[in-house]
Amino acid sequence: MDRGSPSWIHGSAYRGLIAGGLGLGLALAGGASRHDEVQQALVRCLALLAIGATLWPLDLAILRRHAGVLAAVGAAYALLLLQLVPLPPGVWAGLPGHDAYARIAEASGTVGWRPLSLSPDLTLNALAALLPASAAALAALHLGFRGRTRLAAAVVAVAVLSGLLGLAQVAAGGLRLYRETSQDAAVGLFANRNHQAALMACALPLTGVLAGLRLRDGADRRLVLVLAPTTMVFLLVALVATGSRMGLVLGAIGLGGAALAWRATGQRLWPARRVARLIAVGGLSLVTAGLALTIARGGAVGRLAPSDIAGETRLAMLQPLLTTAKAFMPLGAGFGTFDGVYRQFEPRALLSTIYMNQAHNEPLQLAIEGGVPALALLAGFAGWWARAVWRATRRGPAAGPDRGGRRRAMALAAATVTLILMISSLVDYPLRTPLLGALFAVACVELIAAARDRPSSVEARP
Repeated sequence: MDRGSPSWIHGSAYRGLIAGGLGLGLALAGGASRHDEVQQALVRCLALLAIGATLWPLDLAILRRHAGVLAAVGAAYALLLLQLVPLPPGVWAGLPGHDAYARIAEASGTVGWRPLSLSPDLTLNALAALLPASAAALAALHLGFRGRTRLAAAVVAVAVLSGLLGLAQVAAGGLRLYRETSQDAAVGLFANRNHQAALMACALPLTGVLAGLRLRDGADRRLVLVLAPTTMVFLLVALVATGSRMGLVLGAIGLGGAALAWRATGQRLWPARRVARLIAVGGLSLVTAGLALTIARGGAVGRLAPSDIAGETRLAMLQPLLTTAKAFMPLGAGFGTFDGVYRQFEPRALLSTIYMNQAHNEPLQLAIEGGVPALALLAGFAGWWARAVWRATRRGPAAGPDRGGRRRAMALAAATVTLILMISSLVDYPLRTPLLGALFAVACVELIAAARDRPSSVEARP
């Protein structure tokens, strides 16, 4: 086939190359959330290239088929852009929460037209931060079921690589990819131990569904039944090595999702033969004992103690966060402004060496930075997600015979991935890292594809 022809451009090889290249770049440079990490410029440029390559030559067929999704994404971009529109001095000074800043502007003689956002440069950075997830979602929309399955396998491979790097960091020290990072934890390809734990947890259901699909396609059963459990045990060890407390909860959710996805492919949870069941029980007992010992020595349990300063600080931040959000309602202070505006409301009792660059609670941070419009978008997404999960994972003839197996299994794995990242976002900020944000976007695309009433022409391509 002529690679310069339009048919090759629309082929699975070209689409897979785009998704793979973007994924590799995100794995190597998309593990930090701070705007001042130099890798951010790299992943955003790569995202722009991926968006351009995906849309070239311009074909609006897939975009029209997902007009509702594009409208929702467009609304998020529009909200940030509106925060950058300059406002007259009187209007700006009268916005909720802006009075103190208006007095400063008047005292310094800098009164003039200003945007709603109190930190326009950081809001512009937040706008650019949407690019990697947007590029990943757009690339995944152009992949068929087989292409997205390969993408899931690539995510597991990245998780294993990150786990290996994390264990090497603990054993040898150093090997950190980012300037601002946890120096004493197994962070792998990330800057934050919690984000590493979230990736390990997300890889568990993907490993389960991929193993089940392999068996369904006729792969060597003994090889799959060795590789899949080994991979999952390694992921659990790497997760525990992070010392993340929330990681333990996310790992349990990941294991549950792996079991559901494995079962949805038509596989048995327990071997049929008695001898095999006894071997399985013995193996699980050894693994459980080993993990318990690792957890006891890994620091996660110790960090549950009341003396954990960071944990106490995050809990005590709840009331000041609510006060901050109330002060800037209903329009918010501007995306990216949390660090600056929160200090105005931080009580003296919470002043310490612990630096809270984010709220560690995404709904509250959205309320502070985006106000009612941001919360409305969040509520709309939550409603869409619940409906999409129900439609994609339900049983019965309405879902179609194929979705009762392969598509339903992949949807269960994708639903688990999104659930893990959403739960983690209640106490952390995993979606602010380009890699996990892109993974979340791809999982949402899988839910969209699985929830369709019938496969489309693009979906049917190998």
